Amino acid sequence: MYTHLGSVTLRTGEQLDLGCVRCPDPSWGEQVMPLLGHKSLETRDHFQAAFAGPLDELDTRFYIGTIGGFAVTNVMIVGAHRAGGLPVNSSGGDLHEHTSEVPDAASVAAVGILGHVYTRPEHRQKGAYSALMPVAMDHLRRDGYRALTLGTGFETHPYWIYHGHGFRSIDAVSGKMKWLAEPDFEQHWFRPGATTVRELRWDDWAPLNLLACQPAAADEALPRSLLFNLKGQGNLEGPFQVVQRRRRRGESVTALVLESVTGATVGWAALQPDPLAFGDGRQLDLYVHPHFEEDAAKLLAALSWPGETRVAAYTTSASDYRAAALREAGFTDVAQLPAWLARAGERLPLRVFARG
Repeated sequence: MYTHLGSVTLRTGEQLDLGCVRCPDPSWGEQVMPLLGHKSLETRDHFQAAFAGPLDELDTRFYIGTIGGFAVTNVMIVGAHRAGGLPVNSSGGDLHEHTSEVPDAASVAAVGILGHVYTRPEHRQKGAYSALMPVAMDHLRRDGYRALTLGTGFETHPYWIYHGHGFRSIDAVSGKMKWLAEPDFEQHWFRPGATTVRELRWDDWAPLNLLACQPAAADEALPRSLLFNLKGQGNLEGPFQVVQRRRRRGESVTALVLESVTGATVGWAALQPDPLAFGDGRQLDLYVHPHFEEDAAKLLAALSWPGETRVAAYTTSASDYRAAALREAGFTDVAQLPAWLARAGERLPLRVFARG
């Protein structure tokens, strides 16, 4: 579905029409896909599937600028709208007075990922994307988006464009960036509360990336995720697509997530083939936001364990929530690789837990 958002005159005198294409919409796929053909196989898989039909509850949209009906610039947003994502007082009071554990329809908030900005070479230096970006950001705010993440080169030209629209580096040294509509949005989004366990869905993409962007505590066990290739705080935008493609191709990857009452995805547990076992064993990946560590065991209890197949898990801690949940699930600490992972000038041992 296409929504017209306005028109501007470029410095060349050409009229640029601005709009939003929300997937699925096969007719616009023919226009937008040529702008994205240089992307990775996993990324193109998502584009094609999104234009063709729904992907769970994932919101895939493209903000585009057209000249004479021809798409010349675009930016993609993928996101999730979650009930309970905003604190809303039922009496119409202050935004932060709501404390109910029951999601309110009026409290729906969306979190997203911004990516795949592209302008056709022959239309660059005309101000096309500079005109599109503020219109897209305004439309996203009005459509309930409260947080966006992205990845770009640190202190590059695109970095400073995003910086000008309120994005900030998550660690002050990389191009992994985040925008928040309200400074305390994450405080509410990740507030402690009831959780449920369910299968991983496409619409977990952006909420999981916001989770991955959260700072690592000084004593957080490493790695944060083998499945998503995260040593610590980071960005899983690309790795998530790889995991989804593996699942669509029928690979033996089982993934569950933990969703809180605010709609936040606050943890995951996954089983995949262990590359060190050549198909003879499985690897467990487990991470939970610090406010929900007590629910890690609930995640593992919901997994379907692969019979007598050996399962391994890797972590630098023998005493944190992850180690406790592993032991409760029948794992034992069988070995360690001394001084294996580096953090803040020290080397940490990598422990191997196993069951089966």
